[in-house]
Parts: sequence; structure tokens; C-alpha cells
Amino acid sequence: MNSNVARRQILSMVAGLILATPVLAQDSDKVLVVGASGGTGRFIIAMLEEQGYDVLPTSRNPERAAETVGGDFAWRQMDLTSRESVDAAVKDVDFVVTAHGATQAQGPNDPEQVDWIGTRYLIDVAGKIGVKHYVMISAASAGNPDAPLNERFGNVLVWKGRAEDYLRESGLPYTIVRGPGLRDNPGGVKPIVLEQGGSGRRLMEREDLATVTVAVLNNEAAMGKTFVARNGDDGATVDLQEQLQNLLPD
Repeated sequence: MNSNVARRQILSMVAGLILATPVLAQDSDKVLVVGASGGTGRFIIAMLEEQGYDVLPTSRNPERAAETVGGDFAWRQMDLTSRESVDAAVKDVDFVVTAHGATQAQGPNDPEQVDWIGTRYLIDVAGKIGVKHYVMISAASAGNPDAPLNERFGNVLVWKGRAEDYLRESGLPYTIVRGPGLRDNPGGVKPIVLEQGGSGRRLMEREDLATVTVAVLNNEAAMGKTFVARNGDDGATVDLQEQLQNLLPD
């Protein structure tokens, strides 16, 4: 067995203990995952597959993504900067999970085009086909016009904030998971904390962010809520379902 697969299976068992009562997929549940070839997206599609979902990842270059990421996924071609491309890719699915982000500060793949306009395309089509739940990974400081990152990266947090508002007003069942600064160490080591409010420098392993994202999918306790996910410094993770239930709706 591939060592990465083995580690994922172990972490999945750990996540199952943390989640207490995870929502299991039905045979026909199809999840479109946008940004699936990124650092967090790769964990998300692996975990969703392990939970029994029919996972449909998207990429601008599906052939390259399939080769790079591995696994046996039915990749769909999608370019977020093209409404026609989004319309063609977002069909025959029950859920949408987004883990995408801009790749340049200025240009055709900048935050305005990807995090705002492209996300708006996605939400519109998801609403048109009536997806059961739309899960968006956003940023801890989304909507803050004064954050220093805006100056360095094309007002990214402004555009992410507008995308969040658009999703809230769309009428779709949704959850917005705000990720902090992300790291690439193994997940399942530090406790996972879900909070609304709070301040200061917050960090999280990508694998743990993926665990949270999968935990909220099709989960009634997470519907209509926006929160920050982060790693704590020490201690045990409080049951994620309990944390979700204690969060306030938007």
C-alpha cells in the first residue's frame, strides 16, 4: 500500500473519532470539488472518497491534475474565468466544495477574476441546479479592507468578502469555512478549534482544514454558518460536531 494512502486511512480513522457522528454519503451523492489539485483540495478529495462520495474534482488541465494528484477520479475541465466553462462543469452534482484561490496578484487569474467573478459564476450555476449544500473555503480575514495582504495580493480579502456575501444572499444552503495561514505539516497532531471572532495570528495544517471541510458537508449543524478553523497549541480536540452546534448562524 502507498505510504501516503496508508497515512490518510489512519488519519481518517482519527477524524472519525473526532467527528463522533460523521454524515455518511449515499451511493448517488456527487460532490464537485473546485481547486482539487491544490494543497488542501488534494486532501479533501481523498477524504470524501473514503467516506463514500462520488467525487468529481475540477481542474483547468484535468490530464495534468490526474497525473499529479493520482487516484482514480473523474476529473472535469473547468476554467473559473470563463462562465461557459463553469456552466459546462457544474452539472449533475448534489454538493459543491470550493478550495480554489487566485494564483497571481494582477492578471487573468487575479483575486477579482478568480475569488470574486469566478466564484460568482459557481454560485449562480449551483443555485440554478439546486445543489443541496455549498461549502466554501474562505480566508480568516475575508472582508477586511485594511488587512496588509490586500496591498500585496490584489485586494484578495476584499474580493473574498464579497464572494462570501454573495453566497449568503444566494438562497443556497451553505457553510463558509474561513482558513487561516496554512502549513504543510501532517494533520491530526494539534487540536482543531472552530471559532467566530477571535484575533491574532492563526495557523492550521492543510490536512486539518480538509478534515473540517469534509466534516461540515451535508451536516445540518453547519448550515448557514461562517467560522474560522485553526489549530490550537495543545490539548485534545473538542468534538467537531459539538463545536459546530455551538456556533451561531449568520
